[in-house]
Amino acid sequence: MSAAQMIARLTAAMQKLDEARAKTASAAQDAAEARALVAGALEGVAAGPLIGVIDAYRQALGQAAQGGEPARQHVQETIARVQALGN
Repeated sequence: MSAAQMIARLTAAMQKLDEARAKTASAAQDAAEARALVAGALEGVAAGPLIGVIDAYRQALGQAAQGGEPARQHVQETIARVQALGN
């Protein structure tokens, strides 16, 4: 495989990581909206446990969105190495 082919594939992988991060961030926003709807619907009722579960889910999504950054950085570094070797 040529350096150009490797870079093309690695660039595509980086784009997929960016897409995954965006989708995960969007899912976290959807969970926040669901929380607001639940809180509004169960106002004055024992919504605490359900709100807690939704908050935990939202937090996990937020962490997942941030967790892809190290992978993205490694892909960028690998692209830079391949470019250096190709020159």
